[in-house]
Amino acid sequence: MDLPRTSPRFEVIHGGGLRAPAWRDIPSTVLARSVTSRELAAFYRVAQADVQKALEANRRQPLLDLWSSVLGEIPPFPNAQEKWGTTMKVSPLVAMADAHACFRGLKRPMGNDDRGYDCYAFVSKPTRRFVYEPSMACCIKLVDVPADLVHITYVRCDFPLGRPPRIEDAETAGNLGIVTHWHFVEADQSEPNLPVDHKNRYRQRIW
Repeated sequence: MDLPRTSPRFEVIHGGGLRAPAWRDIPSTVLARSVTSRELAAFYRVAQADVQKALEANRRQPLLDLWSSVLGEIPPFPNAQEKWGTTMKVSPLVAMADAHACFRGLKRPMGNDDRGYDCYAFVSKPTRRFVYEPSMACCIKLVDVPADLVHITYVRCDFPLGRPPRIEDAETAGNLGIVTHWHFVEADQSEPNLPVDHKNRYRQRIW
């Protein structure tokens, strides 16, 4: 008796069962200063979408800047820790936690905030950053940041300033907001530790 022949069934398995490299494993939170006071600490969630979009477009620098200028860590590429670990212990990277200024209000829509009023800009002054430059030793390289640049990390708060979280929002009450994006901008010539045209960029300086 002949059995009916059936065609084999093929399925596509996304990811191929391989674990993503460590440098793409973005931390879910970052510890930095509070939007209300430079003397207080706060946790902020880290948005993942923009980094993934950049990677899909073959742009690695936003992720490298996240590691070095927001988190203040050596990007976990192979051999990077061995190459620069000792240097970072002596002279750590400047991160979001080292911000020296905080502005409120971006004067433009951001997410669900039509006025950008509950969005904050943390200003820091990194002197070094990592860039993608493959070599025999490592895929990344530590370079100097031009003196006429400052780094801005943007945070969108979960709750408007002065309004306590609702009981049903208790799970997120420990996190004040989410880090949405970050970049380097030109420094102001008269105030080199602040972004150019900061008085027109933002509504209010908090600290």
